[in-house]
Amino acid sequence: MRLEFQDLADRYNDTLTSSITASCAFVTPMAGGVPAGIDGLRLFVTHHLGITDEAEAEKATQRIMKEEIGDRAVPSAEGEIQERMTYGVNVIRRTPRGPWIGTWMVKACLKVAASRLDIFREKRGSKGDMVEAGRVSPYGISALDPPEDVEGCKRIYLIGPDDQPATTTFEEFKGRVNSPKGSVSIVHHSECVPAGTRFEFQFQFLSGKIKEDDLKDMAALSMIVGLGSVKALDLGKFRINWADLEMGHRKNGKKDE
Repeated sequence: MRLEFQDLADRYNDTLTSSITASCAFVTPMAGGVPAGIDGLRLFVTHHLGITDEAEAEKATQRIMKEEIGDRAVPSAEGEIQERMTYGVNVIRRTPRGPWIGTWMVKACLKVAASRLDIFREKRGSKGDMVEAGRVSPYGISALDPPEDVEGCKRIYLIGPDDQPATTTFEEFKGRVNSPKGSVSIVHHSECVPAGTRFEFQFQFLSGKIKEDDLKDMAALSMIVGLGSVKALDLGKFRINWADLEMGHRKNGKKDE
């Protein structure tokens, strides 16, 4: 018997797995956490600092990269170094089609929810069914990449209320931590999408151990866990507007008839 790729894909989709398909919207802004490269800094200079002249924007970009980003000493009024400050610019991943979050981020959110619910501890093997045998895919409005783009399966595009790619702004966040070298002040500008930004995904996992009520609990808690960075300030919270559950039933490696 010769099996083609589609035969095996159909086996995973139709025989082996259960799934939840969800349409979501952020209820608080979501912050990106990817350190900005040169393109991200140019975006920051143009949209946050408002420098539109190409030459001036490039000069500002190079200055920020060389002089501001990174770790540096903060001297006291008496001239003694008392602490250090770390500054950075973070962005949201994007392609020409717009900003996006990774499928692994949604998977991690669901994994945290399942862990806090003690599902992994109470149901032996369920962690592997979710993490190793599970898959998150972009769905509906968030599936903008063409099928031939092999990297597109990782991108869940963020869509604004106007059905266009989500708009973003840069916001400043501050914090402080203690390190072996002393007090460190952390300041960063992070690219954010506003509340109301929408996204859709599908999560598939191996059928059997995780039941319908478990999946409902995971979905409910995932909205509180949130996505993105600066979650300590309650960023990245979202609501699930609707969700479709398809529960499979496997027995001895096969789906019950």
